[in-house]
Formats: sequence, C-alpha cells, structure tokens
Amino acid sequence: MTIISAERRGSFLGVLERHWTSKGYKLVTTSPNGLVAHFRTQDGFQLEVLIAPNGQAHLSVTTPCVDKSEVAQPTSKPNGPDYARQELPAPDVRSSFWSSDAPLG
Repeated sequence: MTIISAERRGSFLGVLERHWTSKGYKLVTTSPNGLVAHFRTQDGFQLEVLIAPNGQAHLSVTTPCVDKSEVAQPTSKPNGPDYARQELPAPDVRSSFWSSDAPLG
C-alpha cells in the first residue's frame, strides 16, 4: 500500500530485478514504459510486477500446470486487510524513500 513516486518507480523495479535474477529467475519481458516486468523461475512459475499509475506496486504469480487436488481453505485470518473479494484501495502509505519526489543520486 506504499506510494512509489514516479521518480523512484524505475529504481523499485531495478531492486526487484536484481533480487529475482540473483535467485536464478529469468527476465522474460518488460513493457516499453518500463513499469511492467515478467520473470520465469526454473520450475515454471511466472512472476509479474507492475507499477500502477497511482504508484502502487502489484505482484502476481502464475503457477505451472498442476494436477487438481483438494486443498482446505485457510483456517487463520489474514495478518492485515483482506482484499480478496473487493477492489484494492489506492495506496495510502508514504515512505520517506519510495514516496520521495527527490531524484536519486
């Protein structure tokens, strides 16, 4: 829910890219505007990170094909807001670093 300023969005994606490639994940594609990146793990998971126009980072994971199995619903409550059945609110957390409009360097 942290606001990532326009000046820091590229840096945020760069931090994720360095971390994920250090884990052996392969960068597959990036968007022309540099605000979306797709990665693939060695075992076929696909990761996406995108920065929305309001500065909110979205991370998603797609699993490789699997056999259907019975999985019980979680029995514990989320350790924070549960947005599973509603639209995500706009980011509202300001970080002294990630939300800063000051240029890096």
